[in-house]
Amino acid sequence: MSDDNKELVLKCLGLYAKGDLESVAPLLRDDYADHGLPFRTSTKAEWIAAAGKLPLAELRIDIRRLVAEDDYVTMFSRRRLPGGGLDIAVADIFRLQEGLIAERWEVVEQIQADDPNPLATL
Repeated sequence: MSDDNKELVLKCLGLYAKGDLESVAPLLRDDYADHGLPFRTSTKAEWIAAAGKLPLAELRIDIRRLVAEDDYVTMFSRRRLPGGGLDIAVADIFRLQEGLIAERWEVVEQIQADDPNPLATL
């Protein structure tokens, strides 16, 4: 089950990174809740509307670690926008329910250009 959950999260992230929200939608529960910035949404429809306003096709997500246990998948990644507009280290926690993504939390840390990469050894 844990490997299936990891694959589902990876599939969702791949589609998200392409900006293909139409294909992401069936992977989320209707009551999907996102507690991370900039979303803070409590339904799939709210999340799709918020995500549609972001420059997803420009976002680069470098996954450093993906760990699954029971109904939870934790991901450590670095996310950037070309041109230095965004460079962050992120820890995401996804909760799955009945084969769909039900909820997500995140912790974000800004990466400064001259700081060592906090994800280099993950």
